[in-house]
Amino acid sequence: WLNSGFALGLLLRFGTGLWPAIILGALVSIVFVTGPLAAATLSGTLLLTSAAIAIHALAPRLLLFLLKQTGITGRRMLRSYPVFLVAVGLVALGLVLIALPLSILAQLSTANVLSLPQELALIWSSHLLGLFVALPLVLGNWRLPPAPQRLRQIREPALWGAGYLALTFLMLYLQPMALYLLLPLMIWAATRFSLRGAALAIGLSSLTGLTVLSSLSTTLAAQGLLFQQCLIMMMAGTSLYVRILLEDRLRIEAGLEQKVSERTWELEQKNQELKDEIYVREHAERSFRRSSRHYRALMETASNPIIVLDESCRIRQWNSAAEQLFGYSREEVLGQELIAFIPTSHQDEMAWKITKIRNSGLAGDSIEVPVTDYSGSEHNILWNINHLERDEETGDLSLILIGQDISEIRATQHRLHLLAHYDILTGVANRRLFEDRCKQAMARAQRYGHSCALISLDVDHFKRINDTLGHEAGDELLKEMARRLRHSIRGEDTIARLGGDEFAVLLNTVKGAEGCEKVARNILARLTEPVKVPGGELVITSSLGITLAPEDGTDYTTLLKNADMAMYRAKKNGRNNIQFFSNGMNHEMEKQIKVEQELGEAISQGDLDLWYQPVINLSTGRIMGLEALLRWHHHREGLLSPADFIEIAEQTGQLLRIGGWICHNACLQARAAEAMHGRPTPISINLSHRQYHHPLLSETLQEILNQTGIDSRLLCLEVDEQILAQRPEDAINILERLKRLGVTLILDQFGRGLSSVRQLRDLPFDQVKVDRTLLAEVPGDNGSSAIVRTLVELAREMDMGVIASGVETDEQLRYLQSIGCEMVQGHRFCAPIPSRELPELFAATRAGHSFHTGIQFDLLTQAERTRGTEHN
Repeated sequence: WLNSGFALGLLLRFGTGLWPAIILGALVSIVFVTGPLAAATLSGTLLLTSAAIAIHALAPRLLLFLLKQTGITGRRMLRSYPVFLVAVGLVALGLVLIALPLSILAQLSTANVLSLPQELALIWSSHLLGLFVALPLVLGNWRLPPAPQRLRQIREPALWGAGYLALTFLMLYLQPMALYLLLPLMIWAATRFSLRGAALAIGLSSLTGLTVLSSLSTTLAAQGLLFQQCLIMMMAGTSLYVRILLEDRLRIEAGLEQKVSERTWELEQKNQELKDEIYVREHAERSFRRSSRHYRALMETASNPIIVLDESCRIRQWNSAAEQLFGYSREEVLGQELIAFIPTSHQDEMAWKITKIRNSGLAGDSIEVPVTDYSGSEHNILWNINHLERDEETGDLSLILIGQDISEIRATQHRLHLLAHYDILTGVANRRLFEDRCKQAMARAQRYGHSCALISLDVDHFKRINDTLGHEAGDELLKEMARRLRHSIRGEDTIARLGGDEFAVLLNTVKGAEGCEKVARNILARLTEPVKVPGGELVITSSLGITLAPEDGTDYTTLLKNADMAMYRAKKNGRNNIQFFSNGMNHEMEKQIKVEQELGEAISQGDLDLWYQPVINLSTGRIMGLEALLRWHHHREGLLSPADFIEIAEQTGQLLRIGGWICHNACLQARAAEAMHGRPTPISINLSHRQYHHPLLSETLQEILNQTGIDSRLLCLEVDEQILAQRPEDAINILERLKRLGVTLILDQFGRGLSSVRQLRDLPFDQVKVDRTLLAEVPGDNGSSAIVRTLVELAREMDMGVIASGVETDEQLRYLQSIGCEMVQGHRFCAPIPSRELPELFAATRAGHSFHTGIQFDLLTQAERTRGTEHN
């Protein structure tokens, strides 16, 4: 009967895959264990045996089917007492269906002594007892607990085992009726042991009770045996029910504990959330208090005025910066309208801005308002007007006004405007503003059919004034000139300083040339009045050039160019006069521009050439040196002397490049002349004004001397006396630097200036060249003859060489011989010759030609002589 319990347990735990093993177990149970059927089997009743085996094999499947129809599983059966009771009821019902055919089979056996009801009750109770004993053992979790836990739990099972052994001994040897004591032993195990331990103890007690009954089967009647077996079955079932009831209670308690734990956890979470919310609220309150303090501190310590207005544009807050700006305390202005503190001229604009922001929904706007503070100082305040958040209680929408003092910004902008459009020294318009005014005036003149005029003027010899009196005096002169120009023109006219001492005047509306000349005469008269400068008074002159629009041009560039050309014409005509522009000036300017372009090409293409005129020693008739003279082989005009182009070269800045070329080629020619002449032959070149004052003159000359490799004494530099007179204070420094190079210094045009004697005494010149204009009047003019004689004697006394340049006639030659002048230069002896003719010149001297006889050396044709008579 145990096979039904084991079979159902295995099917519940492992499924129907164990069906073959269950059939085998049923066979073993029928053949070798079951008493009546075993006897029948041994007697040869094979049909009964097969039927018993089939019933025992189908019995677990029937019970499994009944349990699964109600959704009962093995785990649920042992954990919930309601499920256990339902399962016991279903199994008891199923066992009736199984026990009935088995009882009938048992009745057919010849060895049976029980009636059919007795047999049915015996089989039914046996199988039910088998389920109670075997099913928990199969379905229980038999994993052993850890060793330490087993040691702690071994004490009570040991006591139970001792009681079990004592009860077994009592039932077998002393008192079989002690069988009833199995119930408390089972209840003890059910209430104190785990489910698997209780199942094992209940099963062991049931098997022990059945064993005792088997031993008493000979003495007990069949009814007594059935009663005792049913009693054991009820003990086992009751004990198992108690165990499952306790298990269910433990499960419910565990569930309650889980629910309590979950609820506790939820309450803790809620509590933590409340704590977090409290912390956040406290933090928010602290932040709000801190923000409030910061807001108040910001309001009070801000350098910008801050004003808060309510719905009625009345002042609600007014910080310290606003108090300092307006001069009213907070108590005096709270509740007052802001408009009352704004200048009257800007009240309407301020009110309109505030109304627009409040009613239009704009986020903000700004307005610039001048404000006079309590000390009387005026400030330009830029007010930024913005919304504040609407009050949650009253619903009012406030405005906040934050002011920024932009007085310095406006002052800087004003200064920048002045710097961009006005001359910082004189306060008159600069070139940019003047150009704009001129364009506007010309546009109006063309639109309305009248004329406007442009006057260009500057101070004559302003550089000399700067050099002699200093730049401070020059600045004062320019400011005084601007003031006088303002008093000489109308308010609608414009004065501009275009640069340096160059001024321009725009006459917006004039009545032809007569009106312009009247204004120009007035300007010229005012400018020539004495000017007080540091150190005394100064009388200046000016040259004015005038051009009319639209007669002379319709654009600013053309008019300014025309006025400049007219001004330069006034300078050429003697300065301190007025010249109107004419087309001839334009043609002349175009010619100059053309010459400038051609001169640049001539420099690049090598069309420039050096001609040389010898310096003769009258006592020996030998050539003492050569003077290099510049010539230009023009492709159209022929041979040009410096008088035709040197002024243009100086104005355009090409003279420096030409001067360097002259110096380099003259040094190379000095080496060639030494080879041709048979002795060192110095070559002199003329220094222009720009070359003389160039800061790198000495360095450039040193580099040329190094490149050409000539003796520095063979290079003679002729410096015009007029150049020295322009900046006499710098002469000694410049000449000393040149003297350190080892070159020979010659004072050219000696006798023209009034400071020649002082210059001869202080400056390191080696030779002087008497001015050709003085020599031209000798010997006819007694005064000029006396001056020349004095200059020659003075130079001789100071141990300087004297050269008389421009000797043209025999009378001049005889006079120079009479006063003892040793060196001469001029056409009387030799006209300038090109460099290609120098070999013939030196060949003639080596052949015996001497100049002291007064014979002129002339290798040139008549046409070449005509073009080469002038020198630099």
